[in-house]
Amino acid sequence: MKEDVIMNYFLTVGELNAYHSIVVLGAIILLGLFTGKLVEKIKIPYITGYIVAGLFVGGLLVLFGVKDIIHSLEVVSSVGLGFIAYGIGRELVFSRLKKTGKEVIVITIMQAVVTTSIVSVGLILLGVSLPISLIFGAIATATEPASIMLLTKKFRTKGPLTKTLIPLVGLDDAVGIVIFGVLLSIAKSLEAGLHLSFIEIVEEPFFELLFSLVVGVVFGLFVSYIIKYIKSKSEDKYEAFLIVSVFAVLVTVGLAKMGLHIGDFHIHLSPILTPMITGVTVTNLISKVQSHDVELSVDKFTPPILIAFFTIAGAELVVAFFGEADVVISLVLYLAVGYIVLRIIGKIFGAYLGARIMHSVEPIRKYLGISLLPQAGVALGMAYQARVDFSSDGVTILIVVLIATLFYALIGPVGVKYALQKANEIET
Repeated sequence: MKEDVIMNYFLTVGELNAYHSIVVLGAIILLGLFTGKLVEKIKIPYITGYIVAGLFVGGLLVLFGVKDIIHSLEVVSSVGLGFIAYGIGRELVFSRLKKTGKEVIVITIMQAVVTTSIVSVGLILLGVSLPISLIFGAIATATEPASIMLLTKKFRTKGPLTKTLIPLVGLDDAVGIVIFGVLLSIAKSLEAGLHLSFIEIVEEPFFELLFSLVVGVVFGLFVSYIIKYIKSKSEDKYEAFLIVSVFAVLVTVGLAKMGLHIGDFHIHLSPILTPMITGVTVTNLISKVQSHDVELSVDKFTPPILIAFFTIAGAELVVAFFGEADVVISLVLYLAVGYIVLRIIGKIFGAYLGARIMHSVEPIRKYLGISLLPQAGVALGMAYQARVDFSSDGVTILIVVLIATLFYALIGPVGVKYALQKANEIET
């Protein structure tokens, strides 16, 4: 009888369901905060603690049969990812990139292409079909920027590795989206026995990048105009900077999720690239002092959102894993191990090769690849798209990426911190 009362309470639909989600969100933020502080005491990055807290929350939601609550928090994750992307964009100052721009571009493309090649070829040799191997290879390019950004801010890192790493993770998603779009089209045509033209293959990813760029620039111009208009000695300038930044993130993320409708055409926008381009536009059109003030105002606002982002990510992994059925566990584990190992090899070797080509300094050659192991939001988005396009094989792809994401979420931040420490870029 008591169990029925509890279930009825949590499963109430309509308006009350939104309040249930708010209660869960509050608990997630508090639990994530304390778990992050706890794991820091044993020298583990706090981001890993957030994810562990999320795994615990996800397990409880599955246990009590109320796992659907986590889906109602998707908007929080999207907004969190938007703030992360906006922050990455604000780090891409053109005047700084003049010295390292070419180096960053070459290394970004090289590590992405090498990773895709090694994962795809390696899985083919392990007996995986060509279309599915191509999809895994494309997903492997994605690097999750959130943990990297938070760790560099947390430890106030400075040095050549940091200067290369921050713009690289921003560009990496752009390159990854192009590679995934192209290989997804090729894989679908191979699966269906079709022969698509080059234009048909590159059309969708091209328009996604183009319109993400246009929308991001438009809102960046608008926000930068408002920031310039605000007087530097104004007492409420920090509030104004925060408000316009929140506006920029919410609107660009919302538009990206909805897409653009032009006549009969529906154009997808990237929920990462769109706010990132807005951040790039803003930071390059305002003064250094204004840019610093914007960073201060936003950084004081975002911690609860970012804690929620990582903790919800951990919970989503558990919920999604237990939400799938009819998968061969042995096959999934076999593919997951292969994918994880091959991606690690690809990222480390690809980054090293790109750094050697560009004659980068030793810390970049030795430790950049280790810093690129984190993987989460973008990769999961790609995996969900593959699930839609490949039915039964898509479910296997999704489960494998979920397992890999969990693995990278736990060891990725540790690898980033290790690399920054070995490069002597963490302030003591």
